[in-house]
Amino acid sequence: MQEKIYNSSHELLESLKFCVIDLETTGGNPETEKIIEVGILKIENRKITEERSFLINPEKEIPDFVQKLTGIKKSDVEFSPKIEEVIDEIVQFIGDSILVAHNTSFDIPFLNGVLKKLQRPTVENKVICTNIMTKYLIPDIMSSNLQYMSDIFGISHSQAHRAVEDARATANLLLKYLEIFEEKKIRKVNQLYYPRNKFELDRVIIDQSSGLDEVSETLKSINLPCVLSVKGDNGVILTIMPIQHPNQDHEEIRSFLENYRWSQIHIRLCGPFIEGLFYMNANFVKIPDQYRKKTIDFLKNKYPLPPAPHLLDEHDFIITPHLISGQFIVYSFLNFTTYSQLIFKFPAHKKKLHQFLIGQINRFELQQKGKRKVFIQNDLKDVFLSLFNHALKEDPALYVCLKNAEIKDDKKTYAEKIEKLSITKNDPYQFPKTHL
Repeated sequence: MQEKIYNSSHELLESLKFCVIDLETTGGNPETEKIIEVGILKIENRKITEERSFLINPEKEIPDFVQKLTGIKKSDVEFSPKIEEVIDEIVQFIGDSILVAHNTSFDIPFLNGVLKKLQRPTVENKVICTNIMTKYLIPDIMSSNLQYMSDIFGISHSQAHRAVEDARATANLLLKYLEIFEEKKIRKVNQLYYPRNKFELDRVIIDQSSGLDEVSETLKSINLPCVLSVKGDNGVILTIMPIQHPNQDHEEIRSFLENYRWSQIHIRLCGPFIEGLFYMNANFVKIPDQYRKKTIDFLKNKYPLPPAPHLLDEHDFIITPHLISGQFIVYSFLNFTTYSQLIFKFPAHKKKLHQFLIGQINRFELQQKGKRKVFIQNDLKDVFLSLFNHALKEDPALYVCLKNAEIKDDKKTYAEKIEKLSITKNDPYQFPKTHL
């Protein structure tokens, strides 16, 4: 049976009913552990319409770590109903709604495990996990826990690990995503369950049927660096171009694109402009020869910058904020390839970062015998280095430049520079709140 295609995103999303659920339990195994709290909310017409909260007597001790995590103690639940006394009310509340949780692989199997033990039918509702949805919509995100997502989107979440508070935060995150799905013109229910390859928040795909007007309007709306990829027939890449100020350069880019016979144009936010340069360098080899020169000539004419042939010798590592709030990128100039970079969170990944830096230095000193390896497409090298150098000088506060000796110093004082960057430039791109 063919899936229904709705007339509009609004019509589709308004037609759906959701029930958001969160469980707090004495442990992770539904065979041996018990529920101590249930929070459930209904969403209808894209509004929270009803909510319920149940404290449950588990008839067993609540482990200390669970008490610390949730704040729920034996005295809070000893006079509460047992699960069998409220399970029918919970299942009735769920009804035929789409079940939503921030970790459906835990909450739904646990609930069904309880229902099986009580010899009741399990719930067979369609399921959406906002955690997995987050990873589809924001592929490079390193942490998608509910508290972090609430912080990013400005969602109130005052009592983490309390069932109704977690359910409320999950519901508000889902509502935020439904807004985005409407902006992205979702028209099939199935796209809601598997929102990949079309609905990522950092990119947009424009078909030739929409024309250059839409390309220009999209670029006009972007006030941070992006990368534009042009595809011709059979998916052949005709050009890849990093754009530092798309809202200022949209007309110039439009004029350039008029010379192409294209089928699709992909626009992707890249945060720091240098990330766009890296992306171009990594993929430039895929562009047919006759189009490579057009792109290079355009960049040289647009950016008549002085050459920077010694740039790669002046730095060992450069660290800059990643597109995603709270994440950072480190680029190695010792082994300058597409893969000599790392995305990390600071200070959460301080140890991982240090291991990466030391690993790069050891490889440079032992395997490369102190000789830098540089992999930049030959015909692209001059313009790449000039643009890279210009980006560093245009906003020096956006970058931390490190030398090997600073990293090998036992005091690790280089971490103080990164900490300062993480405070002053924690969220320069306002992503994913600001998205395509």
